[in-house]
Amino acid sequence: MKGLIISSLALFAMAACTTDEVTIAKLGDNFDLKVNQSVSFTDNNNTIDTKLITIADSRCPQGVQCVRAGEAIVTLNVQIGQEKFEGVKVCIQCEKSIGITETAEIKAKNRTYKINLKAVNPYPKAGSTPEQTATLVIN
Repeated sequence: MKGLIISSLALFAMAACTTDEVTIAKLGDNFDLKVNQSVSFTDNNNTIDTKLITIADSRCPQGVQCVRAGEAIVTLNVQIGQEKFEGVKVCIQCEKSIGITETAEIKAKNRTYKINLKAVNPYPKAGSTPEQTATLVIN
């Protein structure tokens, strides 16, 4: 009995340590994700799973004078049915020379899905590095 209780506690502790969170959403609706969070959609019997991998925010912090404005690049892993698309990047304030835009297109299951980055918040402030959230929409 003691072994069963210890095993149960260990299993509970491992489950509590996970950082992955999954949200259910509808296509066309804005949704917010933090790093390691996921969102899941259903479209014509296809499941679309999207996980936020990184937020790289180099935008000039409020109250600071910078040589360039910087940008916020969000990296996602997307799975549509059995097809995986890793390292999908969308960007706010990217210069054309970087080659990343606010919208990424993914073609799967005879359809084109558009992932649009609406915002990365909070906007950077000097001396502060809070956890950021990306606001996205998939159509």
